[in-house]
Amino acid sequence: MTNAPEEGSRKGRRLSRAITGVLNGEFLTREEVIRHIPFLLYVCSFFVISIALGYSFDNTEREKARLSTKLKEMNAEYKTLKTELETNKQLSTVSRRIEALGLEEATAPPAIIEYRKEDLEKQR
Repeated sequence: MTNAPEEGSRKGRRLSRAITGVLNGEFLTREEVIRHIPFLLYVCSFFVISIALGYSFDNTEREKARLSTKLKEMNAEYKTLKTELETNKQLSTVSRRIEALGLEEATAPPAIIEYRKEDLEKQR
């Protein structure tokens, strides 16, 4: 039964030493850690790449949302302008605008004017 308290104190001392080694950086100078530095750099590079990809995906999603909103706005503007154009092309709207300018709507069909080449040459 005397072994139980000694084991507890050994574990406590071992834990205490491990915590102290981590806090003062001593664990980094051990040969096992130094031997694993290439692997640690490899893992750290994957962490950095993962973080960079996360930021890239976030920016892409924000850009998609911004462009989607812009597309909806432009689509609404297109429909508004198309409706306005259709309204302005109606005969009643055109005739109202013509009257405002002091012009009259033609009621007779257009006449065909015939000419001869000789008449054009005489005018020059």
